[in-house]
Amino acid sequence: MNDTKQLGRYGLLRVLGRGAMGLVYEAVDPKLNRRVAIKVILTHRIDDALRAEYSARFTHEAQAVARLNHPNIVTVYDFGEENGVAYLVMELIEGEELSSYFDETQAFQLEFTLEDSVRMTCELLDAVGYAHQHGIVHRDIKPANVMLSAQLRVKLTDFGVARIHDGATPHGEAGTVVGTPSYMSPEQIAGEVAGPRSDIFAVGIILYQFLTGEKPFRGPNLYTIQQKILTEQPIPPSAVNPFVSPAFDRVMLRALAKRPADRYSSALAFKEDLLRALTGGPVAGPTDPGARPAGSAPAPAQPQAPDVADADATIVAGTAPPGVRR
Repeated sequence: MNDTKQLGRYGLLRVLGRGAMGLVYEAVDPKLNRRVAIKVILTHRIDDALRAEYSARFTHEAQAVARLNHPNIVTVYDFGEENGVAYLVMELIEGEELSSYFDETQAFQLEFTLEDSVRMTCELLDAVGYAHQHGIVHRDIKPANVMLSAQLRVKLTDFGVARIHDGATPHGEAGTVVGTPSYMSPEQIAGEVAGPRSDIFAVGIILYQFLTGEKPFRGPNLYTIQQKILTEQPIPPSAVNPFVSPAFDRVMLRALAKRPADRYSSALAFKEDLLRALTGGPVAGPTDPGARPAGSAPAPAQPQAPDVADADATIVAGTAPPGVRR
């Protein structure tokens, strides 16, 4: 595939990224004379069942994003399969994944001001709220699925495991663990159906990283991380970063509430509270009067997610092999 110069009508220019099962190329669409990004899965390397699963995900992602037209959501133009290669043609974003900024801990405070961090989180919430209004729950919001343009504008990507509610039976039922372990909500870890407030929880984790440069739930293995997500409140951001107002602590407590009903009711409500925290206005904060500090919450049911090797890799229990990064 590395030597291939053509895929469908698209001319491949260079490799932008590599994953366990495929590549992302910069390409050119000669019909419209524009550059695009093409995500490919090398389906000839995998068995029939997994090939069908990945092809279905590509189709699912294209159908999900086709519903959405928002400046903070990546545009999908086309998808198809050719000679054992499934591909998805998308808007080309001149920039980097948010994860690349979070990995560079030493440069963190030089990269983003508090104002920029809040603005980018609000742009992400705008994208999430728009998707929710159109019946789509992303289910895998994480820094690797958030692109930042050269102007630090947010583009939410990768709707391959999104749950689409079309008024009938939603795609993605209880009993299937879907998402990325470090960014899963408690209900996702328990194998329950992920709703809009599951996405709210994931955005809350990203906001925590913006404010502190650290993940709120950390540990030496997935079991420890999942137990902390299920049972512990993270250290308040203001205790980690003295430049952060305690008002942001109240926003975090609500966004990361263990019970979905105690979180923000919508991405818009989350955004409004976040902006108030930035400007010094009143913040509603957590609705759960029983919110406890780290280590003091009672232990609920054991997590059901498989013990995969990478806490930042997307999983779909029962369908995706351990450690697959999409």
